[in-house]
Amino acid sequence: MNPLFVNALDSGKVVVRRWWYNTNSDKDQVTVQFMQQVERPGDTNSLLAIAQGSTNKQTVTALFSFNADVAQAHLGSTEGSFVEEGQPVFASSVWGQDVSIQVTENFTPNPYSKSHDPKINPGTGEIVTAYNGETGQDDPVYRHTELVAGEASHKFMAPREDVNAMNATVGSVPNGLDLDFVTRK
Repeated sequence: MNPLFVNALDSGKVVVRRWWYNTNSDKDQVTVQFMQQVERPGDTNSLLAIAQGSTNKQTVTALFSFNADVAQAHLGSTEGSFVEEGQPVFASSVWGQDVSIQVTENFTPNPYSKSHDPKINPGTGEIVTAYNGETGQDDPVYRHTELVAGEASHKFMAPREDVNAMNATVGSVPNGLDLDFVTRK
């Protein structure tokens, strides 16, 4: 992998990963894939994450469509990749302002996609589920990403296996239990 790309990605900024001519469009478009490392909120000081040696950083991608002439001007061609070679381009240099990839997780697949699969746990290969208050059961979680100007406002869901792993590792406290009463504080 291109060390310049790795360093750019480690910066936390949005980086162009690869781009290609969009043959599905009749409007002379290039699809550009952006990549960013984001932190999942709430996991930063998690004792479980520390004990398991996991990280709260996740690498996410988002696609954006450009006019072919604009892509050519910013990227030097209408097809390519910075993963293996070349000087990576930051999204902020394309738009002239800070850009972030915003993550939204919910129970709804993308209505504009022909095949939007639910999130998969990379360690187990299983579909990630979470409790859905509307259906009263565990349902598959879908991840949506989009490029936004400025800071992202992520909406992550707690996967059911995370809740079960935490309960198995540290034990659970029943709802409504007053810990101050139990410890006499």
